[in-house]
Amino acid sequence: MDHISIATFPGMFERTVTMNSIGKTFSLTGWKTGWAIAPPHLSWGIRQAHSYLTFASSTPMQWASAAALRAPDSYFVELKKDYMAKRDILVEGLKDVGFNVFPPNGTYFVIVDHTPFEHENDIAFCEYLIKEVGVVAIPTSVFYLNPEEGKTLVRFAFCKDEATLRTAIERMKDKLKRK
Repeated sequence: MDHISIATFPGMFERTVTMNSIGKTFSLTGWKTGWAIAPPHLSWGIRQAHSYLTFASSTPMQWASAAALRAPDSYFVELKKDYMAKRDILVEGLKDVGFNVFPPNGTYFVIVDHTPFEHENDIAFCEYLIKEVGVVAIPTSVFYLNPEEGKTLVRFAFCKDEATLRTAIERMKDKLKRK
């Protein structure tokens, strides 16, 4: 499914703030370079924050970011294909490990239910994965107003090279124990 910005619908630009960053599209998350598109009446707070944030930005990184945004359309077509292939590898692999998987449609994160395994909550499960399995997942409870609502879920990223994904899957197959 292709992404359609809500701001493109009739009457919505005046009511929409669109935010993005260079990080995920070009694997440059450490650069912390992003932008916002909004009508003036919605962007006052953004402009206030921007006046302080630009002091911490590296000028060469900003120039490089601008150059990256001029990448040909073919870059984005190939990036989408690459992510979809990696998504499929990770989703199928996580199912093989024994997770209940929630396949994504618009992100490079896969959410899984970790309850088939021996851990009381998402944080304990993620700590176990790191220390005993050598795989990193993110606990989702940190994203919830009520952390209890996310304690059975963790997320994995597939914006990695294929070998890393396959290694993580194999490690989990070898070391995770079901209840």
